[in-house]
Amino acid sequence: MLKYSKKSKNKPGGDVLLHSEKEHNYGNAPRREVFTAERLMQTIFSNNHEALLVVTRDGVISQISASLAQSMNRQPSQLIGLPLSDLNGFDFLKRLESVLDTGSQDIGQIELLAGRSILVDYIPIMEGESVSGALAKVTFYSPDGSHEKEEGTSPRGKKKARQAGPGILYTVDSITGSSPQMLDLKETLLKISPRISNVLISGESGTGKELFAHAVHAASLRRSGPFIKINCAAIPENLLESEFFGYEDGAFTGGKKGGQLGKLELAHGGTVFLDEIGELPFSLQAKLLRFIQEKEIQKLGGREVSIADVRVVVATNVNLEHLVKYKKFREDLYYRLNVVNLTIPPLRERKEDIPELVDKFVDKFNKMFGFKVTGVAKDVMLALQKYSWPGNVRELENVIERSFNVMDGNKIMLQHLPSNVSCLPDKKTGLNKSDNASGSNFAAALMAGHSLEEIMDQTEKLIILQALMICQGNKARTSQLLNISRPGLYKKLIKYGLV
Repeated sequence: MLKYSKKSKNKPGGDVLLHSEKEHNYGNAPRREVFTAERLMQTIFSNNHEALLVVTRDGVISQISASLAQSMNRQPSQLIGLPLSDLNGFDFLKRLESVLDTGSQDIGQIELLAGRSILVDYIPIMEGESVSGALAKVTFYSPDGSHEKEEGTSPRGKKKARQAGPGILYTVDSITGSSPQMLDLKETLLKISPRISNVLISGESGTGKELFAHAVHAASLRRSGPFIKINCAAIPENLLESEFFGYEDGAFTGGKKGGQLGKLELAHGGTVFLDEIGELPFSLQAKLLRFIQEKEIQKLGGREVSIADVRVVVATNVNLEHLVKYKKFREDLYYRLNVVNLTIPPLRERKEDIPELVDKFVDKFNKMFGFKVTGVAKDVMLALQKYSWPGNVRELENVIERSFNVMDGNKIMLQHLPSNVSCLPDKKTGLNKSDNASGSNFAAALMAGHSLEEIMDQTEKLIILQALMICQGNKARTSQLLNISRPGLYKKLIKYGLV
């Protein structure tokens, strides 16, 4: 028999009790209506605006809404009757097992489903004092960080969504890539974002560190607070302290009348993103360390100390450990910042993401240029996946934009790519620019903190691979082409795992 009530009216989403009888009073004559559980559940779960799932005490799916099943690329009939233990790849359901064991609700957990961030409420279904099942209610996030199901439909909801999260430009759904590295990175991002710890984002130039910083803020409990960015390399050293901490009236010549708030104070209740933290002057590092430890701000020219509740997210394209070793960066500040580390892989290490990125950029520039480009030719995709991308995702985006500027027709062809990417000779010089790209890769590797020995080994490995391709795998011809002995070639093949 089914009826529902809540143990506590003061706790939203409290424990749910189900019965089947409902009584109404019409005047003095009570009237009793009896609804079957099947009829009630059919009504609830056929509602496309709710993403719900119910499991029995044994952890078997008994009901699932069509919208949630669709997000899992299944039909409801394929999922009903399955135990949770049989569902691989849907980690967001694991918390239901804990709810079944403890009988305690778990509200507002940020999880990942098919590469999209979701907010999940896990609620026990009680029969008396015993747990008879559990419910998961899923809310999807739209790219602007609002709730699709709850706030995205009505004008009032859209207005609320626009007002939420000042400064947010991207969410985890804005991060393109389905390679194992990127899926793991997005999963880690969603785990650490609701916490309060500082975050260090590292990666080569052009990998998308600022995008990740926005996504951390958007998935955090501070998402409705401000997101403030400071580029430590773009501001003159003599202005950085006032940019960070603000200044009082008359603190220095040329300052605004009445003084100015610093970026750290403006970020109160939200997140401050310090880009290119490796460029922060050593003299300012001690003051930043004190702020991180004490959350205290003292403006230039001022005596009063104020408190700012701010989460610090920093990004760097250099190896901070090397800077610490050579006394260019404070060791104590490094350890304060490096609580959680998100390391974004370079594009050359996740080339399987290139087709997805290309589709994204083609769609972007179609809207920008008013074109109807359908995609790229097969040889173009091969060239894009062969190129080593020293400038990473930003360089790929620039290459696609350049193609839109020089192309005719509705498909990007090989001649529309720059010659260093297409491997076609340059029309003016007749030379191939791929050698110049290798120099850029060398510089990028040094900036990423790789040793000279590591870079030389990687270069030698690439040369041997290219020679093997030219000689179609023939070892004798390959050793002749490289002017080394066959035993010497075999030693190198073993060394680099090429046999």
